[in-house]
Amino acid sequence: MQQGKSNAIDLFYDSCEPDGDPSLPNAPGLQLSFRGRSNSRTIINGRLSAKTIFNYQAIPSSQGTLTIPAFRVKTSEGELTVSPARFEVVEATVGNTGISPDEVFMSLFQTRDPSIYEGEVFELEYIAGAKQDYQLADLSVPTWNPSTLVTGGLVDGQVTGVNYDGSQYVVKVYTAKAMATQSGFLEVEGARQEATVVIGRRRDFLFQEPVYDAFTIESDPFSVEVLPLPNGAPASFRGAVGSFALESRVVPEEVQIGEPITWTLELSGSGNWPAGIGVPPRSVSSRFKAIQPEIKNEFEDDDLFTGRQTEDIVLIPTEVGSFEFGPVQYTYFDPVSESYKTIEIPAKTVTIVPAAPTNPSLSSALEGDAPEIVSGSGPANQETYTLDPNGQNVFLKPPELLKDPLSGASSFAIPTIAKTIYKPTLVALACPLAFWFLLAFAKGFANDPRKSERKALSELRKISRSKFPDDPEARKKLHLKWRDAAARYFALSAIEPTPDEVATAALQLRGEEFAANWRNAWQLSDQALFGVADYDHEEWLRLQRLACSACPSKSFNPSQVFKYKSWVPTFAILALLTLAVQNLSAQSESAEVNSLYNQGKFKAASAKWVEAINESPEVFEYRYNAGLAAAQLGDWSRAWGLWTGSFCLDPSNEEVAWNLRIAHQNTSAYDPVLQSLLESEGLYALVKLRSPAAWQSLSVHSLWALGALLSLSILALYLRPARKLASPLFILGLLAGVLAYFSIWAHMKYEALGDPNTLLVIQESALLSIPTDLQPDQVSSSVSEGSVARFEKSFLGWMKISLPNGESGWVRRESLLPLYGELTQI
Repeated sequence: MQQGKSNAIDLFYDSCEPDGDPSLPNAPGLQLSFRGRSNSRTIINGRLSAKTIFNYQAIPSSQGTLTIPAFRVKTSEGELTVSPARFEVVEATVGNTGISPDEVFMSLFQTRDPSIYEGEVFELEYIAGAKQDYQLADLSVPTWNPSTLVTGGLVDGQVTGVNYDGSQYVVKVYTAKAMATQSGFLEVEGARQEATVVIGRRRDFLFQEPVYDAFTIESDPFSVEVLPLPNGAPASFRGAVGSFALESRVVPEEVQIGEPITWTLELSGSGNWPAGIGVPPRSVSSRFKAIQPEIKNEFEDDDLFTGRQTEDIVLIPTEVGSFEFGPVQYTYFDPVSESYKTIEIPAKTVTIVPAAPTNPSLSSALEGDAPEIVSGSGPANQETYTLDPNGQNVFLKPPELLKDPLSGASSFAIPTIAKTIYKPTLVALACPLAFWFLLAFAKGFANDPRKSERKALSELRKISRSKFPDDPEARKKLHLKWRDAAARYFALSAIEPTPDEVATAALQLRGEEFAANWRNAWQLSDQALFGVADYDHEEWLRLQRLACSACPSKSFNPSQVFKYKSWVPTFAILALLTLAVQNLSAQSESAEVNSLYNQGKFKAASAKWVEAINESPEVFEYRYNAGLAAAQLGDWSRAWGLWTGSFCLDPSNEEVAWNLRIAHQNTSAYDPVLQSLLESEGLYALVKLRSPAAWQSLSVHSLWALGALLSLSILALYLRPARKLASPLFILGLLAGVLAYFSIWAHMKYEALGDPNTLLVIQESALLSIPTDLQPDQVSSSVSEGSVARFEKSFLGWMKISLPNGESGWVRRESLLPLYGELTQI
């Protein structure tokens, strides 16, 4: 482990289930935070293997040997002991540069005022970031809990560039309002947060993916001078510091005896509200009966120091006369003017008059019989109505019984993200054996894994023969080019291999002298690229030329001719010959699982069908039948998700539509596009004639037909006997083009249901802004059961999804089900 760096520790439950969450022991110098939980199940040779993994973030705070003591956990197999784990904690570095994180990151607090008064609300700025040379990818929510200040926490600010100690940094500026409750020099704790930077690039087939590294940065503690409040405070001062306003209202100002009067005091402003300040006390005549006052506090969501307090006192007069309410005084200290200010509200006079005589006629209105109120008519007189929305009688009994399982294995295409236009139009039927072997030899040569290594050796030899440049930047480019070619020659997967890794790979090809030359040359190259002091470039030239001259050639291996990729035609013929046998086998296996379902063994049947889905996700019947088993087990939301996937594979199947309607009655799932397709509303009756993948395929084939027919029509113009066919061919081509664009439109009408990365929410879940449950105050919302979302990315046990309304966030994997593809892909 590296000190101050985020590391991952996993706790495995193999062949057992956890009984509750484990309680990890305290390890001195180690901060452990729960990240997430994942489950995996595999079936090998008919045996089920289950594994549960608890993932923790581990951040060591000091170097040396770190030990997590042994502890016991409760499992389905009883209490088990987890052996102690020991780790060596070393100084952290940024990537393979050898540079300390302190030289890359900055984290500090700064105050706008050198000194403040006790109780004064002041602003702090917290600045965190990294040098501009390192691409700052992410900053986590900072953790800051000062014990000497009262604060509402740090608030996100803007990202900007600053110059600090002669270097350019990309930073985020946080602000915080705080208040000190005691005078003197206060030591304030620093803040901690996780910073992620890009440390390199990983080569892919076409692109380069960034490689990230996360570090925990912590700002130094800082001190604040807090001045005591000046002497000479008025008697009405009760500790308020800031800027306030006071309002007094008495309603009504003339009442009868026994009628209530409401006296309201409202204090508003910005200041030290957390210190317990409030409206001033007041006194009233003993000729009034007071009801317990009601106090209402109103504060802004993200500001503890700005708000309003309202106190209503209800008074009941018992005597006639005129009474004064007030005056009211309120004193506060204004830190801007550094003086005490007093708000004075003059007294208000309230007049109490005798109560009016009671009206004896009021009771006469209640005499006599009350009119009879009829709430409704009896069944015999009930009028009947015909309710027929959209031509459907809603009083008909809804479907309740599920359809039977389906046999067979009908494969349907799964839609793709990119609409491929080009497809092979000719399929080879037969080739002579000699030509076939020649093709296999050429294919084997093209697929030779040593091809890239031979190319890299050629580049190394070219570099060793080239002239060494004088320009420093050109020298660095030459070093990078040489290192890239060497890494490909030795087939090293690391982005920045170490000298030991290069020497180990060289030792496998030649002797120790060959490996030593490569190690020494690589170390000099490291100094040239990442070192501070100058290096001996003449020695590097000698070593790399000596090492390159001793590199053995990697010739073509004739055995590649007999590899799988070289004999694709053979496998194609074998697949055609065994297609019928596979179909019979699939039908036999399907009948066996259907028998389990018919015997009421729904859990066993469900496991078989889920296994079949993971092996062949394009088969319609597997998803359909797995949905039946889930419904029989009471998991209607999962049944809805599986039936939605099978419906999108074959929307013309009425049996899956029937079951989907039943699922809608037993869940809160609702998607407007799916509902329109089910009920064939408007143009959706045409759209559901084909699946999303079928519309995609039809659009591609129609475009091919468009090009072919237009080409034939042009060719017919040049052939005298065929000129009469030019116009019909041209019209047919236009019709093919219209069909192609209609197919694209029909596929778009499926919206998210036509996307292969679509996920279905099968249980109501919290939509979080960050993938963790450890931040209860983060921004979150709720995503309802039956929502259709698109996949964005994943992190541990979380997946980020985007909803049709544009909202996006993180949810647990367990709440999601893929619309297409394998069920284990999430």
